[in-house]
Amino acid sequence: MVDPESFDRALDQVYRATTGEVDWHDALLRIASTFGAACAAVAVERSDIAQIRHDPLSIAPTPETLHSSLQTRDIGELYYARYHRLDPFRAQVGVALTPSVLRMHDVCDVAAFARSEYYQDLCRRIDCFHLGRFTARFDADSQLRIVVNRSRKSEPFDERELALFQALGGHVARALRIQRQVTQMGATLVAALEALGRNGRAAFLVDRSARISQMNAKAEAICTQGDGLTARHGRLVPQEADAQRQLRAALSFQLGEGPTTAPKGPTFVVIHRASAAMPFVAEVTPFAFDVLWSTPVAATALVTIEDPDSQRPIVSEGVAAALSLTRGETRVAGLLAGGRSEREIADALAVSLNTVKTHRKRIYAKLGVARRAELAAILNARR
Repeated sequence: MVDPESFDRALDQVYRATTGEVDWHDALLRIASTFGAACAAVAVERSDIAQIRHDPLSIAPTPETLHSSLQTRDIGELYYARYHRLDPFRAQVGVALTPSVLRMHDVCDVAAFARSEYYQDLCRRIDCFHLGRFTARFDADSQLRIVVNRSRKSEPFDERELALFQALGGHVARALRIQRQVTQMGATLVAALEALGRNGRAAFLVDRSARISQMNAKAEAICTQGDGLTARHGRLVPQEADAQRQLRAALSFQLGEGPTTAPKGPTFVVIHRASAAMPFVAEVTPFAFDVLWSTPVAATALVTIEDPDSQRPIVSEGVAAALSLTRGETRVAGLLAGGRSEREIADALAVSLNTVKTHRKRIYAKLGVARRAELAAILNARR
């Protein structure tokens, strides 16, 4: 008899397996234990639906996905290499059109099965006699098979257990589809985060507690540098206490725990740096994953940072030529207009403070200005 609480725990393990939180092997061990079975397995098989009307038994199934509660993979390999042709369920359900749940004694004589090559050479190795099989169409090109097999000493599946097995099949099918979507979205997501990196933006995906689930190479570089921002125990942590409070408040607000229901734009967090370099400005916006689930999962936020040390200069080559600025003067002019102090410019360009002062004097003389505001106005007018 299947215990309802044990069945619910098995379903929980199945859905955790979709995100990699637990391994499918462990989830299937839980399923086998719940049903008092010797083993459990899940397979998504390639099958050409066009062959159904011709000769379903001639179809040689090819597993796209194969998970098992068994420690060894050789049983699955043997099955698909040879024994699938002897499988008594194949004659009943060659290729699935609608979901079905069958027991071994529904498809063949028990005594004949005990004498069969399929039992003697394969099933007997893993102490499987009372076989249960769920079969359903997974998509246009593949079908799902779930196997739950009991030993010869156990009782066959009763009607109530078959109903639970059918319910399990629906959940496993849904979980595998979620896993496929997550995998596809993950590849797209990685590409999007790296595209942000190529444009000079560090990008982190974090949950409510700032635990990082994804980050791009630019984000890793900033965290490795450890100047104002680190990844500590898997969480995004500003080094200053005030910035930590601001980030927590921003995540709380963006992920639905804020004090207002007004439309939310991005929230900005200023993160000062121990080196006294220009501070990071983190932009926090919500990032929704719940399109893949009928119930919400852990809320996620996108945190992006434009590294001020890698921003493009505001003075183009054409403007520099028109103003007769040298390469060194051009770099200093852009940083002066951007609000950097002379010390910050010297550190950023790896030159002496006197070199920066000399460039500033020459820039002002060439452009006929005396203040930064006038310099910025001229450069902005020519952008």
